[in-house]
Amino acid sequence: MLSINGVNKFYGDTKVLDNIEFEVEKGSIFAILGHNGAGKSTLINCIMNLTKYEGEIKYPFDKNHLYKKVGLQMQSSSFEEGAKVKEICQLYKNILKTDVNIEALLKEFDLIEFKNNNVTKLSGGEKQKLSILLTLIGKPEIIIFDEITTGLDVIARRKIWSIIKKINSEREITVILTSHFLEEIEYLADYVLIIEKGTKKIEGSVKEIINNTFGQKKIVSFTLDDINVKELSEEFNISNLGEGRYTIEFSPVNEAYVLKELSILGAEDILMKNHTFEDAFLKNLGYVIDQKGETLYV
Repeated sequence: MLSINGVNKFYGDTKVLDNIEFEVEKGSIFAILGHNGAGKSTLINCIMNLTKYEGEIKYPFDKNHLYKKVGLQMQSSSFEEGAKVKEICQLYKNILKTDVNIEALLKEFDLIEFKNNNVTKLSGGEKQKLSILLTLIGKPEIIIFDEITTGLDVIARRKIWSIIKKINSEREITVILTSHFLEEIEYLADYVLIIEKGTKKIEGSVKEIINNTFGQKKIVSFTLDDINVKELSEEFNISNLGEGRYTIEFSPVNEAYVLKELSILGAEDILMKNHTFEDAFLKNLGYVIDQKGETLYV
């Protein structure tokens, strides 16, 4: 278990982390979420002992072995120009003095056919797979991924998700990740910490955060003309999504009644769903989602 107790961080007179406390359970996937400048990367630097801080961080191992026990992979990696894939892997193996089978890892990550290729020739998704592979060479107990899927297309991103899930379940490695993608958090994370302006705002499992925000309520979206919307608004609290589309939040016991009323008034394109983690996040913190699916603070 990794335990963070009362961590504060100052840059000059500016306090960028304010009394941060949480625990990461062994074998879990723990997500740290927040806007740019919220303090995510600074917190990672504190965990990795890359910057001075106030407070206490307890590790499930001797702190002297920190850089062997924890693998850190950032959003982008820099490799020596002209280096080949297998050469990079072998360099890591030599530095970390492990007996890991490089060929087996390359096969597992579907990179064996690229082992003699220059790293610069790899696609974005292949480079990120290589980056994850490199974190495993030292046989870590914890891996930290800092916005590792930013810049990848949807398919490549989901492939990385599958790899992270596999590493966590099959190798029983604890994973800490930061991300701007709420769908990514909802799919991967066992537990979520949301920080805002350096302070802990919300924490809990994805399900707990959704339930604490909305209870058991569901939501239905639909298109409807202005006249009938006015009539419907006399009975329901309606939210306007723009361009003639609206939403109603309701209790599941009223589902049949809501659908009946919408049908009578001629509503079209009706979509009913449970609230998502994205809904909870936006309601609690006032973020918006951009066209790339990233969370932006407004």
